[in-house]
Amino acid sequence: MPDTPPQQPPSPGSPDDGPDSSGLLLCGARLADGRAVDVRLGDGRIEAVGTVGSLTARTARVDLSGYLLLPAPAEPHAHGDTALSADCEGPVSYDAGDVQRRATESALLQLGHGATALRSHVRIGDMEGLGSMQAALSARRSLVGLVDLRTVAMPRLLTGLAGANGLAMLRDAVKMGASVVGGCPDLDPDPTGYVEAVLELAAEHGCPVDLHTDGADPVRLGRLAAAAAGLRTGVVVGPLGGLARLPGEAARRA
Repeated sequence: MPDTPPQQPPSPGSPDDGPDSSGLLLCGARLADGRAVDVRLGDGRIEAVGTVGSLTARTARVDLSGYLLLPAPAEPHAHGDTALSADCEGPVSYDAGDVQRRATESALLQLGHGATALRSHVRIGDMEGLGSMQAALSARRSLVGLVDLRTVAMPRLLTGLAGANGLAMLRDAVKMGASVVGGCPDLDPDPTGYVEAVLELAAEHGCPVDLHTDGADPVRLGRLAAAAAGLRTGVVVGPLGGLARLPGEAARRA
């Protein structure tokens, strides 16, 4: 019998080709500016955006007519080390395994709602030492490719003799891989000194800053803003719940 020639694979675009499993075409989605568009995705990226019906692709299609299409949200203020602990009996466990599990599960819950970038504030010092930070960093590594999890090191005290240990731990946390330096200056006997210590360390290491404050004192908030104005790496202040208790004009000035 004569040899049978090997069968050639179908050429790209031939009728034998099935849908490209790596791509997706979102059809008729509404953008925040009101436009209705088609969006083609491929290899985890947006390949093209065009008017409805203008894009063709051998991919699965999803009809998003009537739906609003937004970029993935970010969660700027989470506490992964203590998340999912409301139903725990007794004090929250700071065992490294428990912290890593809570930080990982809470990040995946956020991802399930679309958030792909998270900033988690992690306590250091006191009972936690650096164990919670180490556990949060382990959670971050386990989530690479799914969620961009950034950790904020939060010491309780930074000034005076009582704050010397907190300052040393803050430096160690940055060396370990903490993405951001922060904390709650309102809890320190010297809030101004606390802010100065954080800003100095952030400038030294090129780290962003994320500070907790209630914001109920406009004068103190103004001083904080003035002190942070020169830091090039960026400063976030929150959650500022106290602004809601100020008179409207005072809150607007703040």
